[in-house]
Amino acid sequence: MRAAILAAAFLCSAPLFAQSPGEIAFWETVRDSRNAAELRAYIERFPNGLFVSIAQSRIAALERAPAQAPAPVARPAPPQPAAPAIAAAAPRPLGGPRTPQTGDAWTYRLTPVRRFGSPTNVEAPRTHTVTLATMAGDRIVDQLAVDGGTPSDVVLPTRLALVVEGASIFSPYLTALGNGTTPRRLGSVEIADPACIKGNYLCEVSARVLGTEDVTVAAGKFTAIKVLVQQSWRAAGQSGSQFQTAQMSGGRTLTIWYAPEVGRAVKYQSRLTVGDIPPIDAHFDLEMQSYQLK
Repeated sequence: MRAAILAAAFLCSAPLFAQSPGEIAFWETVRDSRNAAELRAYIERFPNGLFVSIAQSRIAALERAPAQAPAPVARPAPPQPAAPAIAAAAPRPLGGPRTPQTGDAWTYRLTPVRRFGSPTNVEAPRTHTVTLATMAGDRIVDQLAVDGGTPSDVVLPTRLALVVEGASIFSPYLTALGNGTTPRRLGSVEIADPACIKGNYLCEVSARVLGTEDVTVAAGKFTAIKVLVQQSWRAAGQSGSQFQTAQMSGGRTLTIWYAPEVGRAVKYQSRLTVGDIPPIDAHFDLEMQSYQLK
């Protein structure tokens, strides 16, 4: 009897061991877990296991701890304003002087300028779009559209000339024709302006290069070749009184800035210097607004 009592006492005081090696392996996988569900899984698998009390304590501690703030949800970045669309006629990068190509286009703004003492009602500005159709032999053919209207052909000589292309101007392709590269007189100038060859006026024109100058217009900033044209006129005959004939004598200065990299003049400035009855509209500015080169 005494032996049985001693055996029972030994069992009660002896340390507890895991019931199976599988329990030890399972417990090792969840012992440091902060997930209560994993600890409960151990208890359910081994309800009489050696580590049940530890698992229950861990579960209680986890359930008392404040809930962790949820991980921030990644939100898509707010849409950025779209970059402004590039106009179809945006200029291509420029290099050195270039020869105009068929299909090149240049847009200008023609602004009549009021003379001192003249009526205040001057014409509204107009938009001139010029497209090169052909450049061959001794002539150039442009297509001119005014204020978006139907284009019409304008034939220009390849020689230095006073011409009409929406306004009375001087050879717009001067530098593309290999002229005006050094400060010198440009020599003889052809007159192809109908007001001087078919009207009641006799005209004379001379031109010379003033040098280079930086000029800024709506189409950009250019280092331009600056040319001065001087035009004078007088009555072709006695078409009225002597006073009227005298009024028909006069002249103007026409200053032009040529940008070799776009192959054309970028600015004209025409000013009447003397005379009351000019054969042309001689007081205007013509400036390039944009260009598109092929």
